[in-house]
Amino acid sequence: MTDEPAKDRVSGDATGEGTRSAGGEITIDASPERVWRALTDARELERWFPLDARVESGEGGTIWMSWRNEFASDMKILMWEPPRHLRTAWSFHEGELPAQVTDYTLESEGGKTVLRVVTSGFPLDPSWDGWVEGTNRGWAFELRSLKHYLERHEGQPRHVAYLRRRVPLPVQVAWSRIEDSDELASLLGAGEPFDRRPGGQYAAVMPTTDDLFRLSIEPGAPGVELNEVVVFLSAWGDHAGRIDVTRSDLSARLDRLFPEGTLP
Repeated sequence: MTDEPAKDRVSGDATGEGTRSAGGEITIDASPERVWRALTDARELERWFPLDARVESGEGGTIWMSWRNEFASDMKILMWEPPRHLRTAWSFHEGELPAQVTDYTLESEGGKTVLRVVTSGFPLDPSWDGWVEGTNRGWAFELRSLKHYLERHEGQPRHVAYLRRRVPLPVQVAWSRIEDSDELASLLGAGEPFDRRPGGQYAAVMPTTDDLFRLSIEPGAPGVELNEVVVFLSAWGDHAGRIDVTRSDLSARLDRLFPEGTLP
């Protein structure tokens, strides 16, 4: 493993007048048909991406995803060309965020699949820089999660420890507190990192359990002063009991590390 983001490439350039994009690319040792199913089947989506999903397939249908209803949205399917091209549009409440469209393109290459994901429609205004970078970080982790699932755990249920704390601290201050404390710092060196961005994200495969671990600090949307510390741990197979214990332990650690933090 390397410390490079799971690109295998990420983007953040302007894409058309008045907007820019975020996304990434990764090569997966699986056929386009298997990758397409992981992108478009509700149960498969839950094994690498959201915590809950519903899919009404086909152009004009919807993909609904939720992270315990803390984040939940219907995405309208604008293009459905299995197993090559999927295009969805986020359905935000009016005035909440500008419209965003995500394109997933799949290409067979040497018996594997190259998956490219581009989310476009972000304003060029510098106040959105943190949101675009956060989206790039998110795709770097989620694409590696998809690769990890299909190559090592396909068909197995996923168990998740997902914790968030809103903190009235600048991103760099919050990250420095993590690095200077024993509460979470030990986790930053325990795995095989595939994305290491000090001040932003640490993501790794945990070698003894094959879990995926992510620690990130997500800046609030423009106009939101609070940033969020996010811990996400995924385990596949028969690990529900272990993850319950891990979730409780991580929650206590976050409370001690950020006593001024609040739950979402």
